Amino acid sequence: MKKIMNCQRPLSAYLPAAIAALSLSLPGSHLSPETFRQAKFDQPQVSLTFWELLYHLLNHIHGGGLIKSADTGTQVRFVKYAALSYGYRRLKFYQLPADGSKASRELLLALSWFLCRIALMEKLLILNRLKLWDQATVCMCNPPLKCLQDGKSLVSKPHIKGQKDVQYLQWLNGHLKLQWRSYHSDQEERCKLLHKVHTYTIGSHTDPVIDHFSVLEVDVGRQPERYKQLLHFVESDCSRLEAFLKWKPMESLYWHWMETVLDMVIEDTQNHTMCYKDCFLPGTDLGCHSVSRIMEELDKCKKDLLSLYQELHEHRTLRKLACYGEVRTRQEKEGEEDFCMAVRKVQEIVELKFSDLKCNNSTCGSNKLHGPYRLVYKKKCLKETKMDTIRTAASTKAIREGITATDVVSFLKKKEARQKAQLKQRQEGDRQKIHKAAKKLGQVLFIPPMKTQKARISAEVDKVHHI
Repeated sequence: MKKIMNCQRPLSAYLPAAIAALSLSLPGSHLSPETFRQAKFDQPQVSLTFWELLYHLLNHIHGGGLIKSADTGTQVRFVKYAALSYGYRRLKFYQLPADGSKASRELLLALSWFLCRIALMEKLLILNRLKLWDQATVCMCNPPLKCLQDGKSLVSKPHIKGQKDVQYLQWLNGHLKLQWRSYHSDQEERCKLLHKVHTYTIGSHTDPVIDHFSVLEVDVGRQPERYKQLLHFVESDCSRLEAFLKWKPMESLYWHWMETVLDMVIEDTQNHTMCYKDCFLPGTDLGCHSVSRIMEELDKCKKDLLSLYQELHEHRTLRKLACYGEVRTRQEKEGEEDFCMAVRKVQEIVELKFSDLKCNNSTCGSNKLHGPYRLVYKKKCLKETKMDTIRTAASTKAIREGITATDVVSFLKKKEARQKAQLKQRQEGDRQKIHKAAKKLGQVLFIPPMKTQKARISAEVDKVHHI
């Protein structure tokens, strides 16, 4: 009898297949595993290839898809700006030359950072997915301003064009109104056409849940020659998804290989540091002394935080007592009814601000409507009325548990009422500031607008608001 030996292949033998699956999963990328190997050893002949790859991938996200081919300098600048916006802080990457002639290992590190940190592959698969259905993007999350997230202030800069020019601001406001009306009319026309397509094709779809054709399916039925093009898109989409399914089980092999790349980077850095050991360079002592120094700084920060917490607690207690005293004195001076009205106003303001904080909280935003939703027309609903039902295109569970357009409209109305109250509050605060400033200008005459002008302004505001 022959003995069958179960020889297990080493994990490194599967690495080329993992890199090939990674390359096939990315749109427009057909890099061979040999190209990645050359980048590991910092071969300059593959630097331009990696610059083009990063430009192509990031342009799908930032540029909204494919644009005209750009020269090398433009590609390098675009990739650097995109990396900086995502928080890539490796200084050597930004010191690379604009001609893209060297440092392919740095570009390999940047590509791997994008794959790990921002889930680049998953984003590209979602953006490049072929959508055979009609969908609408709904987002009710109301995230905070990016400048507030980054810790930047909202103070206006003096060099902005037209900052003090009222006519320029009025022109911008009119231009914005015109663009908004044009966009609204286009969306209305699109909704009417979608409604016609959905109602005319009811009962034609094989899926009883959908029960009607989409615009793309109707277009393919009218123009059969587009069938081959659509089939090509479907096949390319399926090939990318198959490559992604092959990549996921072998992803850990790639990251183990990237650890060897990082070891080479550290070795080169140490060799470079040994050449300049007589120079006093910051950050070269990466041994035990730096670790002990970090621990000392952490202990100091902990003590500072505890002392700050105690100070804030004392300040809060004093502030609370002072507020109680102000409430008692105001209650004694004013009548019971006036005091209750003032308390109600304060409660409304606090509830309004608290609701805005809830909307801006990322943990609470998971319950909000967010993402692309599939449009499904349902002729009969619970109340025997015709309405469009928005059902998500993410999973079958979301298709079963859809949300109606009425729910979206009611949610928008609540949001509109909240923003109206906030606008009214801010207008009242600005009006009080203007009155205080006007008292200091005794010789200035303020002429209010005429009634016709007031009516015209209010009508314009109502039109824009209804839009």
